Amino acid sequence: MSNEDQTKKPSEMNPDELPDVRAFEDEFTRGFLQSTEESRPGYYPFLSGTGKYVMDFPAGGVVGEDSYAIKEEDYEGLSIGVDNDNGTGSYFKLNYDSLDEKGQEDTILDMINHQFNGELEFDKFTSGNSTLYLSYFEDDETYYGYAGFLQNEVANGGIRIIYETECIGGKEACEGINAENKDIMKQLIESIHFTLESNESDRAFNE
Repeated sequence: MSNEDQTKKPSEMNPDELPDVRAFEDEFTRGFLQSTEESRPGYYPFLSGTGKYVMDFPAGGVVGEDSYAIKEEDYEGLSIGVDNDNGTGSYFKLNYDSLDEKGQEDTILDMINHQFNGELEFDKFTSGNSTLYLSYFEDDETYYGYAGFLQNEVANGGIRIIYETECIGGKEACEGINAENKDIMKQLIESIHFTLESNESDRAFNE
């Protein structure tokens, strides 16, 4: 690959130059992906439409164009459908709002908790310039996931997060898969960082 090709974004490349994975097969999704080089195995660098945050995007993921909404740099709502390697499917919803600011976390978490009938219990994780509030949930024996909120600590703006996975193989068959998926989901959520964070060493979340 030439130096010129290496500087091209995936949306500017020919289809035969792209990785043979679901994320690059979808034209709308390609517009968010910043490189054909993996950020870690099975994931590619993603930049939100507002330019306000980045994350690792799963190779099996597609951004839903019909449900996508954006208002300049102030608001962005997106949904991602993910085909996991273990045969399960996930749904990942992110809502960025520039009006979310420090001091409003309890109100925002109450609103998220209300969606889950008050059953969430949030753990708090801190990283350089952001704070993550995250709770595990189970809807029933087949649906489970994480809900949370990521607050920017150096500027206004926050991201409301719901990440849900379904396993329909029965309780016994899904037990091991579910444990694997819980780790996958949490790692993906922890990869979300506001673009103001430039120091890689600040990116590890701590309780």
